[in-house]
Amino acid sequence: MTDVGGLRLALQQMPVIGIIRGCPVEHVIDIGSAASAAGITVIEITLDSPQPDVALRNLAAACPALVVGVGTVRTPRDVEFAVEAGASFIVTPMFSPAVVATALSLDLPILAGASTPSEIWAALEAGAFAVKVFPAQELGGPAYLKAIRGPLGHPPLVPTGGVGIGNGPAYLEAGALALGVGGSVFPLQSLVAGDAVHVGSLAAELVRSLQ
Repeated sequence: MTDVGGLRLALQQMPVIGIIRGCPVEHVIDIGSAASAAGITVIEITLDSPQPDVALRNLAAACPALVVGVGTVRTPRDVEFAVEAGASFIVTPMFSPAVVATALSLDLPILAGASTPSEIWAALEAGAFAVKVFPAQELGGPAYLKAIRGPLGHPPLVPTGGVGIGNGPAYLEAGALALGVGGSVFPLQSLVAGDAVHVGSLAAELVRSLQ
């Protein structure tokens, strides 16, 4: 595991959480390595991926420069599973006080999912490292993020859902701590095929757009 400071430092280096969902275990190292070579420093492997615990361990061992966590965490048991797998952080699709409390009790940084200002505030008060604003694009995109940050005291927000190469810079300009980037850089077809070259190309394009 990594501490909150380690996760924060990695996101300062490159404000992207690359989301790998549905990647066969045998391709995870190649896909993650390609993303890392492009400049991405943080990877989330979702629980609804094949053998997510094995995938996480393999990727973390093969790419020690990456901070690797688990996403789509919905229950306290999911948190325990993530800890057992060696996750450096967890990400949830929604705000659950029980999930946040379990993560904090196990010293695991958590990015809690939320949509509304009330949910975002509750997640932060509960102790979340940051809030995953989801689904960001459907909620209003960068304009929504900008509108809610001021009244909430400029909290650490990670827009996720429809975030990618075309709108990533706008989200950062709106004040995002980092971007949760999935299918636009890690398309399922490429993951299933093990097409690390394509993923690496997309990741490099995203990184260039943010520099």
